[in-house]
Amino acid sequence: MSGRDHLLHVLLERCTGCGDCMEACPMEEPAIRIPKTPDGWDIVVCRHCSQAPCVDACSFGALWIKEDGTVFLAEELCTSCKACAAVCPFGAVFLGPAGEMVKCDLCGGEPKCVEACREGALVYGKTVEKSLARERKPTRELLSIRGLV
Repeated sequence: MSGRDHLLHVLLERCTGCGDCMEACPMEEPAIRIPKTPDGWDIVVCRHCSQAPCVDACSFGALWIKEDGTVFLAEELCTSCKACAAVCPFGAVFLGPAGEMVKCDLCGGEPKCVEACREGALVYGKTVEKSLARERKPTRELLSIRGLV
């Protein structure tokens, strides 16, 4: 199940903070975080935006949107300048312990975090309403700065 009509959706109200999604991430440094917030839990993971600000910010061509819609990071081209991290509205691109940039690659279209989430807080599927991300405050602010809302 992949393609431009599929997105990774985060349903925070279902997250219990169990960490199963982090454990299921096959990356050496898990590309998903679950920080505690005053309202419960947040799930910080790349949403693979169709108009990805991280791709626009990368001067080295290390980030691009693949044909299937995945925002891909080519580690061999990345200089870890952190420009992508600075513009990500979800805080989902970050510096790993070895100084490398880390972001979700959707496990080739079959995200292991989604499979592991017993509560259904992570959903990867056909997009019915692509405006879900617009409801997050950082996304609204970024879109406002760019004059898109």
